[in-house]
Amino acid sequence: MDKAKQLIFREPSLEDGLAITNLVKNCPPLDVNSHYVSLLLCRDFYDTCVLAEHDSRIVGFLSAYCPPHRENTIFIWQAAVDSSMRGCGVASRMLDALLSRESLSDITHLETTITPSNKSSQKLFRSLAKRLNTECRTHSGFSSDLFGEAEEHEPEELYQLGPFTLKPLHGEKSEVS
Repeated sequence: MDKAKQLIFREPSLEDGLAITNLVKNCPPLDVNSHYVSLLLCRDFYDTCVLAEHDSRIVGFLSAYCPPHRENTIFIWQAAVDSSMRGCGVASRMLDALLSRESLSDITHLETTITPSNKSSQKLFRSLAKRLNTECRTHSGFSSDLFGEAEEHEPEELYQLGPFTLKPLHGEKSEVS
């Protein structure tokens, strides 16, 4: 059986923090956050994050949050996929698992930022827009100079998807195949 079909998608817990930190470290070009940030995501934003497991091993993590003052919007921060699972649609399935949660059924817009060189993420979110039957617009997000001279960082372009209507699935914590 295809290993990508044997994935379990769930909310992260504090005990997953270290594995999440290590996964992101092994997923360039993602920015590496402190372990403390991973713990905060697991404690305070678990309901807007998705963890993908294969054989009890974390192989994917999607971090997201609902920005204050932007009703009905979810911001996707990072999507990390272990090298052993790349090209298997894990990031797309994590997005689907997140957007199928009943607790997020009022979400009508999605945002993320992507660097110009990250073609796989650009493709991922354009594909999501097609599946959601909505537009994908790009705008200036964060210019390179905002990251400071000490760090060479590409600009981050803002991708905005929406409006769309979500159809939540019941039993979202169960195995997805």
